[in-house]
Amino acid sequence: MPAFSVAPYRGKPVAMRDGKPIPAFCYNYCGAMEWKGAREIIAKFAANGCQVFMVPVRGGVENDYWTTPFWTDDGVFPDVTAEEAEHYVGEMVHEVLKAAPDALLWVRFGSSPPKRWREKHPGDLLLNSFGKAYDEASLASESYNEQLGRFIENTVRFCERQPWGERVIGYLVYPLGEGTTQLTCDGYLFDRSPAMQKGFRGYLARKYRTDPTDRTDRTDRADRALQAAWGRSDITLATAQVPDDRDFHERGKTRHAEVSTDGKRIERIPRRLHWPEPHETAAERDYCLYMRELTGRNFRTILAAVKRAAPNKLAGIDAFKQTLLGWPLVARWVGDYQTHGGAMHPVSGAFAMADLLDLPELDVVVTPHDYLHRGMGFGYEGEGIGDSVVAHGKLFFVEEDQRTLSLSEEGRWNYLKDMKEAKAGLWRNLGSSLSRGYNTYPMDVCGPSFFMDDGIQEVLAARRLVHEAAVGWPRREVPCIVMVVDDASVIHEDFTIGYQYLAVIHQRLYGLSRCGVPFRLHLFDDLARDDFPSCHKVFLFPNLFCVTPERLELLRRKVFRNGNVAIFGPASGITDGRRLSAETATELTGIPLELVRKESPRFVTIDRFDHPVTERLASRIDYGDSLPYGPLLVPREEKGTFSFSAQQPTAPQRGRKGECPLFRLGGIQWPTARDGAGLALREMRGWTSVFTCAVPLPAQLLRELARYSGTHVYSESDDDLIFADSCTLAVHSVRPGRRTIRLPRASTVWDPIAQRKVGDDLTKLTIAVDPPQTRVYYIGRGNPFGQRQERRR
Repeated sequence: MPAFSVAPYRGKPVAMRDGKPIPAFCYNYCGAMEWKGAREIIAKFAANGCQVFMVPVRGGVENDYWTTPFWTDDGVFPDVTAEEAEHYVGEMVHEVLKAAPDALLWVRFGSSPPKRWREKHPGDLLLNSFGKAYDEASLASESYNEQLGRFIENTVRFCERQPWGERVIGYLVYPLGEGTTQLTCDGYLFDRSPAMQKGFRGYLARKYRTDPTDRTDRTDRADRALQAAWGRSDITLATAQVPDDRDFHERGKTRHAEVSTDGKRIERIPRRLHWPEPHETAAERDYCLYMRELTGRNFRTILAAVKRAAPNKLAGIDAFKQTLLGWPLVARWVGDYQTHGGAMHPVSGAFAMADLLDLPELDVVVTPHDYLHRGMGFGYEGEGIGDSVVAHGKLFFVEEDQRTLSLSEEGRWNYLKDMKEAKAGLWRNLGSSLSRGYNTYPMDVCGPSFFMDDGIQEVLAARRLVHEAAVGWPRREVPCIVMVVDDASVIHEDFTIGYQYLAVIHQRLYGLSRCGVPFRLHLFDDLARDDFPSCHKVFLFPNLFCVTPERLELLRRKVFRNGNVAIFGPASGITDGRRLSAETATELTGIPLELVRKESPRFVTIDRFDHPVTERLASRIDYGDSLPYGPLLVPREEKGTFSFSAQQPTAPQRGRKGECPLFRLGGIQWPTARDGAGLALREMRGWTSVFTCAVPLPAQLLRELARYSGTHVYSESDDDLIFADSCTLAVHSVRPGRRTIRLPRASTVWDPIAQRKVGDDLTKLTIAVDPPQTRVYYIGRGNPFGQRQERRR
């Protein structure tokens, strides 16, 4: 039996069989074989050289979508024969092997409980605050957690026993909420099932009983500790309830109260601010922390079960969607922006996830292609935080369920409308993936294929040659703008999504993607890794709300040095976890700030052009959004605080001994029409601090901050998307004309799509753009295809 593993190879994690890389190109058809085109699309991919296929384990036993033959009832895990499982898994495997006799396989399946288990455990099902129960188990259910592991073991052991079992690379598990809960996907916050109520009280007892060995008045002291934390004298460990959506939202609204005995004077009590004092959301935060425990348990159960049944195979999961903090899932899928619910990540326990990426049982993270803006002129990003996955040595897969002219789903999800868009989009997707060290694979969700068109198949056949050759390319990181996502930040907010959407998602889509410099997305905890790339010089912190002494020390060791530029978002350091203040924010940024307990829309105008960061800007720039949020961290403008002198220091002067000069680069108007500094920059000793009062930052500003740090700028155009590492460069463009793409150093450049050398010792590339268009280049002296080039089929 072969042994499969994930190991570093030429600078990126690669799936191995007996120590040798397996083919990178893969196809996944998830639909039912009853669709008459299923065999045809599998055969088309096989004919174009695909040697790796994903096959699903289907449900449908007793006409229940979630019931498979491997878990049919409460505590029932049948010893299934190949004949009994043929319809559910074997049929597609045999169809794949008929089309590609030497194929390798990934097996994928869900984690939902079967119908009969659900019927017998109604108290263990997710239950929202309005009484709606879901066909999905609460993560607090002990029965579900135990039986889930047995189901996965039974499924995997069946596959391993089959004649085709030795072809299986690994097993990928897809929880229905994909790292969140089905309840939050429906727009609600808290699971109020009996299983959760019981588990939550148990968690509170563990947390607030500070000395479990001392039984003297133990409960009374714990009750007092709970009451102090939650700011309520009417609760005990025995009566505490899971938070209720209705009560939570009601407490957050603006309301009115009588403030005089005769009832004549009414005072308006403002709504809860976006960053509340910690005690205001203590109960909700405790729920989130308990959910974080349960999420970790769920992941461990899933991955450990795979490894027990198949220790020499790979185990993966669909989760880690930290790229999507502020995810408007309900609004995007249903079109309901009025009742789209709150923040999914904190109440699903999907935060502070870095330690789970280091689970030894985890080999693969697989997520869909981000559904937000998949069309021309936008980037290609997985829903998962792929750069962190790669940094932790795991394989990152992106499901490329790219809608096309073959199947547009009524014109949804920015489908590729014609062959020109198909070619530009499919090469963009590969170029982005290669430059960041992860994998992408075409995937059909169900029914008709997105890739049936012969022209699309021709593009994918050519792409396969490049994809599989790239496994051998020697990849290293290059200086990038790093957006550092603090996924623990979500428990310090009011559980709405508006700010995180602007600061994380919108920032990536409209700013980072278009600044002419490659970017990476990393979890804050990645900074502590010894192998975190030292080449990066620009760090954007959009949501670093909570700063502790330990975090500040980490930043001083890894970021505040080497001439780096650190860009801080509007609420950076606003809390230390105990209270809101400007003290920590001031210490973090080096810029004097004051806390104003108001909220406000934010628009910054860059109107000073006498600093190296702004002198190249062609015109005044306004950025921000009308979303009000607060409290405000306001740069203090006392006499002499900010410099307006035209005699600004140039980049090489930074880090000199003496005073750290402070500059106002842009203005903002605060509540009561107060003018202030909206964009401030301070030259620290050895690094530069930038504080912005608004997000998202525009591409032009990011480009100039990168240039100021010494980071290489590839393109001066806001219309070009740049994807790059040491050996891959991809340029995606939607505006016609000629472009100059500057290389970091004189290099030999190849065009792997055309399979030809572009030139030697090139310092720039001149591209004639006929949009939409994607160019992919290999940077290196050797032939990117090795000594032998496979002819196109």
